[in-house]
Amino acid sequence: MNVLEESNIMQAMQKFMELHKNSQDTPVTVAICSCTGECVFLLKMDKAPQLSYEIAINKAKTSAVMKVTTRAFHERLVKENLSIADFCGSGTTGLVGGVPIFADGEIAGGIGISGCKPEHDEELAYRLLSYLLENKA
Repeated sequence: MNVLEESNIMQAMQKFMELHKNSQDTPVTVAICSCTGECVFLLKMDKAPQLSYEIAINKAKTSAVMKVTTRAFHERLVKENLSIADFCGSGTTGLVGGVPIFADGEIAGGIGISGCKPEHDEELAYRLLSYLLENKA
């Protein structure tokens, strides 16, 4: 099964939403991109901030295309004194909350979550990643 297969994404999202609903977490937007940065799944929860929509997509896209977390990408920007403009790609972000999806040693895509504090967005992205990978059997 492909990790980004529709049925796998839907199963993972069902687990994610059940857990999220029972927590005190604020509403978020969840985006999943393919390895080329194309958005293949997008969900903006009720009352998630409007700005979270584009941010989640950009986090997922950056993680997929750069093959690193957006945290690692941000650290690279700071360490090498680079700006986002140096990468010439629209939709690239260093905001924390994006994680790459690797399956069978290859990049499959990226997850981006936005709506909470960046560190919590990242925790939620890792949680969704674990659900995606556990269903990929």
